[in-house]
Amino acid sequence: MADVHPIDRTVSLMQDRLNLNALNQKVVAANVANINTPRYVAKRLSFEDALKESLEEDTVSLVKTSLAHRDPSSVEEIMKQPEMVETGPVDLDTEMVLLAHNSVEYQFILTMLNKKFSLLRTAIEGGR
Repeated sequence: MADVHPIDRTVSLMQDRLNLNALNQKVVAANVANINTPRYVAKRLSFEDALKESLEEDTVSLVKTSLAHRDPSSVEEIMKQPEMVETGPVDLDTEMVLLAHNSVEYQFILTMLNKKFSLLRTAIEGGR
């Protein structure tokens, strides 16, 4: 990823996050759709919890000991492959809050992406 231009990398990271938000929307929608299903257990994407835990630790010392291992410094890889975890019975209020949060975050990322392209367009046009 070292050969990628910073503009492309930023857009790529935003795209990855938008894809993750879309996946999260599907998971929450499935929870709401199954709210009355007996013994259905709500599901969540767990990468955020893993990321928070790793940021809260004082030191993280991962070492790549095999070519088959992932690069320990590759946050993008973690974001692309979230795990599903079961969280218990479906609570409609919790699911609605998650849908709203996800929607706001998705719109924010789209707004930032639009601003980025607008700045690029201005730079290409010479500030006109």
